[in-house]
Amino acid sequence: MDNSADIVTKAFEHRSPSRTPRGELWLGTDLLKTAHLEDTLEGHRQLIKRLGQDIICLPLSHTQAMNKTLGYRYFNLKELKEASNIDDLFVLAVIDGPFQRLVEKRGLMTVLNGWKKEKRAFEKTYEQERREVDALIKQCLKLSMHAIIIADDIAGERAPFIDPYDIQDLFSSFYIKAISEIHSTHKYAMLHSCGNISTLIPAFVSYGFDGLAAVQHQTNDLISIKEKYGSSLTLMGGIDGELLTAGTHSVSSLKEYKRLVRSLAPGGGFIICSSSGLYSGDFLAGIQKLYQIADEAFTGNAVSG
Repeated sequence: MDNSADIVTKAFEHRSPSRTPRGELWLGTDLLKTAHLEDTLEGHRQLIKRLGQDIICLPLSHTQAMNKTLGYRYFNLKELKEASNIDDLFVLAVIDGPFQRLVEKRGLMTVLNGWKKEKRAFEKTYEQERREVDALIKQCLKLSMHAIIIADDIAGERAPFIDPYDIQDLFSSFYIKAISEIHSTHKYAMLHSCGNISTLIPAFVSYGFDGLAAVQHQTNDLISIKEKYGSSLTLMGGIDGELLTAGTHSVSSLKEYKRLVRSLAPGGGFIICSSSGLYSGDFLAGIQKLYQIADEAFTGNAVSG
């Protein structure tokens, strides 16, 4: 019988799993507290088992202890090495990309204004961040894990923050090199970005990304992405933030959610995941219900709204 790591691997291989694999990029301190668990590696492992998830995913940083905005912690390489010894889970690391690191340090508007007014200075600071990200990726690749997610929030709700041609000009060499290094160690490379990245997906595919992680359905239309790129990309998504935050779900929202699962799950290439991360304790009961609905939708059983 397949364990969790096998089930997620089948998704990446675009083979039909026995059930829909599931996992999260971010588990918040408040969520763990609500579950009466410590925000430690062991606490994460226990919560993952309790929720029936298949993935242990560790946000990684040398310099930060917490994401104060969303309330999730960062892990270090020692903890990632410990996680890589958990045989039955699929092990992922999330590494903030160069653009993301600049935004976290300087603020989005400062970065965007700097890009427009002082492009050469921006390129220099971007290159400094790139070198640090490259080094962290190389260290991760020495460990027996399964995949790396590069997190770069390069888009807003309607469109990318930066012209796609400029993204190609400055960012593509980093992505291509990082993906090549990840693939050289037989690991999967994924990208996370909030917002509408639909116009960038052909470029992401050409760079060699194996999938998109925590990608929003409402702004990107995951069904359309699956139809166009289903043989190339594994999609982690399906649960947009509104489904998690709603106290009760409308008939129409649940109907769309079930339609999404039924459309994305067949043939592999899909891992059910929230687009926002499970950072709030209020999400605990909701995610369990949404997993149940997804499982029943996948098997074709009726689920009451």
